[in-house]
Amino acid sequence: MAGRLKENDPRVIRTRQLIQDAFHSLSKEKKFNDITIRDITERAAINRGTFYAHFADKYALMELIIEDTFMTTVYQQLQSQEELTPEALRNLIISVCRYHEQLSTSCRRTAQAVFPLIEMKVKSQLEQMVSNWLAKRAAKPEADKSIQWAAVMVSQSIYGAAYLWNARGRKPSVTIFADEILCFLLPGLQAVIEKED
Repeated sequence: MAGRLKENDPRVIRTRQLIQDAFHSLSKEKKFNDITIRDITERAAINRGTFYAHFADKYALMELIIEDTFMTTVYQQLQSQEELTPEALRNLIISVCRYHEQLSTSCRRTAQAVFPLIEMKVKSQLEQMVSNWLAKRAAKPEADKSIQWAAVMVSQSIYGAAYLWNARGRKPSVTIFADEILCFLLPGLQAVIEKED
């Protein structure tokens, strides 16, 4: 049923925002596993049918929230950089660090309960971004495999490094950390880019 809704309809947008706000509010009070659909619908002042018209379950809601939160953090940092440059990659590293920091400070209970989902969604979005950047630079269509592998390696590296940076106390500063990680990533990416030219 959720697929039939018109995504740009103001009522749909407003209802989804009510549901998300209710979930955010509840996640400050309860662990993810303890939040029920009933809790969400009561907080949002909607009925269960309305919730299910928008989301299959609370995991689908969480997926949307992860995507929105992550992409908002990334776009704020990247400021629509569309080319793969060292500065764009550096800003991507910083945005992933800030995302981890935000998760651990604003919704720790929820993040711990759905960490595998968060990790999967964020890595997937990172991989897509890096792949798009690399594809724009590729001159040969047969370059797809090396672009795909490079995107996987870069996204996994950035995510893992940012996770450890956050877990280990966020030291050094995010900008110094990004510069350090960039030193490891750039040579590999440069090799892929030169191979494609």
